[in-house]
Amino acid sequence: MLLMKRLASRQVHLDFHTSEWIPNIGEKFDKKQFQQALQLGKVNSITVFAKCHHGWSYYPTSVGKVHPNLQFDLMKQQIEAAHEIGVRAPIYITVGFSANDAEEHPHWVVRNQDGSVTTIGIDPLAKPEDQRPGVSWKFLCPSGEYAEFIYAQTREVCNLYEVDGLFYDICFWSLCWCDNCRTGMIHEGLDPDSEVSARVYHKLKWQRFMSRCSEIIVEKKPDASIFFNGSASPYEPEWHDWQTHFELEDLPTTWGGYDKMPSRAKYFAQSGKDYLGMTGKFHTSWGEFGGFKSINALRYEVSSLLAYGARCNIGDQLHPSGQMDMETYRLIGEAYQYVEQIEPWCFDTMETTRLGIMLSGQVKSDEGLVKMLLEGHYDFDIVTDSTADLSRFETIILPDCILLNPLQAERLQAYMLQGGSLLLTGQSGLNEEKTHFCVDIGGSYMGKSKYDNDYLQLHDSVWSGLVNSPVLFYEGSELIEVTEGEVLASVLDPYFNRTYAQYCSHLNTPYQLDVKHPGVIRKGNVVYLAHSVCRNYYDHGAQFHRDYFLQALQLIYKNNVMEADMPSSGRARFVKQAEKDRYVLHLLYATPIQRGRTLVIDDLPPLYDVNVKVHVKEPIQRIYLAPEMKEIPFVQVDTQIEMKVPKVECHQIVVLDY
Repeated sequence: MLLMKRLASRQVHLDFHTSEWIPNIGEKFDKKQFQQALQLGKVNSITVFAKCHHGWSYYPTSVGKVHPNLQFDLMKQQIEAAHEIGVRAPIYITVGFSANDAEEHPHWVVRNQDGSVTTIGIDPLAKPEDQRPGVSWKFLCPSGEYAEFIYAQTREVCNLYEVDGLFYDICFWSLCWCDNCRTGMIHEGLDPDSEVSARVYHKLKWQRFMSRCSEIIVEKKPDASIFFNGSASPYEPEWHDWQTHFELEDLPTTWGGYDKMPSRAKYFAQSGKDYLGMTGKFHTSWGEFGGFKSINALRYEVSSLLAYGARCNIGDQLHPSGQMDMETYRLIGEAYQYVEQIEPWCFDTMETTRLGIMLSGQVKSDEGLVKMLLEGHYDFDIVTDSTADLSRFETIILPDCILLNPLQAERLQAYMLQGGSLLLTGQSGLNEEKTHFCVDIGGSYMGKSKYDNDYLQLHDSVWSGLVNSPVLFYEGSELIEVTEGEVLASVLDPYFNRTYAQYCSHLNTPYQLDVKHPGVIRKGNVVYLAHSVCRNYYDHGAQFHRDYFLQALQLIYKNNVMEADMPSSGRARFVKQAEKDRYVLHLLYATPIQRGRTLVIDDLPPLYDVNVKVHVKEPIQRIYLAPEMKEIPFVQVDTQIEMKVPKVECHQIVVLDY
C-alpha cells in the first residue's frame, strides 16, 4: 500500500488535449503570465501535461511523439514556472485514450468480444466530413507493447523532470478481448470466451499495470503522489491500494448534480488518505473552450467540497497557444480566496453523527437515500464491512437491495443485541438467495409483487402531517406476511398492470379498495419499508416519499446529533477537530436550477436566524462564526447546545470551542 502524500488544497487540472490541425502550439506561453495567472487564482498546485488524448507529448520525448507543431519543452517551462512561485506541478499522462497511437498501432486498442474496436462516441459509419460528437475516442489496452510504452514514458518523465506527482487518466473503463488479453486469460487458466473470465483478467491486468507504474515512480521519485483516474469509486475497492490519495472527479453541472459528492467524500475519508473534489470552470464539461460557470456556482462548489473535508481542484483547458486565460483565473481566485480563508476549519476532522448508511452498489438506491438525508439535514457516515465499531451508530440504514451474507447478518444481529436499530427498505435484509430475512422484521418474505406499481396508505398511529390517502409508488413493493410485527402502513394493489389488453386512463391503473398487504412493519428496533423508496426518490423525486421515509427513520433514530432549521436545499454537517479542541458546523445554502442540460446556480439567497441544535459531551467555552471570528450567543443544557446563526449566505462555518 502506498503512503499518503498530503495534498495541496487549491488545485487546477489544466487540460491540454490539442489537435495536430492547430498551428503554433505554445507560442504565446510566457512564464510571467503563467505565474500571474496562478497567483491571481490563488492556486497552489497545477497539473500539467506530458501526453494528451490526441497522443501528443509536450516535452522532447524519445519514447512518444512530440506534438508536431510544438517547438520547445512546454512542460518543463510550466513546471519550472510553477515551482519558482511555490506551486506544485503534478504531471498528466493519458492511458485509455490516445488517438494517434490507436491509429498507428491498431493491436493496442481495446477489443469487444466479437473483435470489434471498443469506442466511446464514435460512429463507425461516419464520413470524414460528418460532425464529430464530443468525447469520441477509441480505448487503448494497457497490456503488451502499449503497457511497456507507458512504463517507458513514465521512466523518462521521472528521469528528466522534478516530479511532484503522476496522474494517469482514463483507467479501468472497458473489458478487453484483444490478442494480448486473450493470451493472458489462457495463461491464467481463464476462459477467453467468458465475460466472467474477462472481468477477472481485467482486474489482474490493471493491478499489474498500476504496480509497475508505481514501482518506477517510487524508485525515482519516492515523494511523488500517484493517482490513476477512475479509481475513486466506493464500489470498486480493488483499485484503492495503488493510490496515494483520491481525486473525486465530479462536475455537478452535468454529471449528476450537487448531491453525489457527500457520500463519496465520507467513504474516502475512512481511507486514511487525503482526497479532493474535482469540479470545473466550464459551464458544461471538459473540453469546453469559452465556457464559464458563474462565480456563485463556483464558490458554492468549493465551499461544499471543503464542508465535506475535500481539497479542491478546478478543471481548466489551456488554449493551444499556451496563453493562460486571465478571466478564468480571476474567477477561480475569487472562489479560492474564500477557500484559503476557511482551510483551518475544514480538514482532519472526525464524524459526530450516530446515523450510518450501508451502500448497496446501486447508484439510484444509494444516491436516492443520500438525497433524502441531505434534504432532511441528517448527517450520516458510511458503514462498510471493515467498519470496526458499529456501536457508535444508533441507527443503520440499508437501502433497497442489500442482500446479506452470513457474516454480515451475524454482525448486524450482534449490533441489534447491543441496542442498535435498523431501517430496511425493499429487499434489504434478505439473504443472498432472497428466501428469507436475516434479521427479524416481524414478518416473512413472500416474494416480489407482480404489479408494476402500487399504492401506500399510512395508518394514523405514528405519522404526522402526511397524506393519508393511498399514494402512488412507481414500482411494486415486496410481499410480506406479518408474524409479530406492527403494521404501520398498507400497500394497495392496482386492479391490473397497464398493457395494451388492459388499461385505464392516461397513466397508472387505480387501486383496489379491499386488497391490502403490509407496507411498513415495526418490530422493536427494526423498521421495514416494503418499497424501494430510495430508488423511487432518485427516479421520481416525490416529496411524500422523502417525508414518509424520514418520519419512518425518526421512529428509531431518536438522538440526532445535529438539527438545523433550513429549507430542503440547505445542507448541514457537524464534525469534530479533536486536536484543536473544537467542533465545526458547516451550513450551506444554494438553489440549483436545471436549465437546458446544465444545472446552474445563479443566486445565493441568504437565510437569516437559522435555529440550530447540536449535542456534544464537552462544556463549550465559546461559539463564533468563521472566518469572521464573530462570537454568537448560545445556551447549553447538559449535552444540548442551542444557537441562532444570524445569516447563512452560501456557506457559514460555526465553531464551538471547548
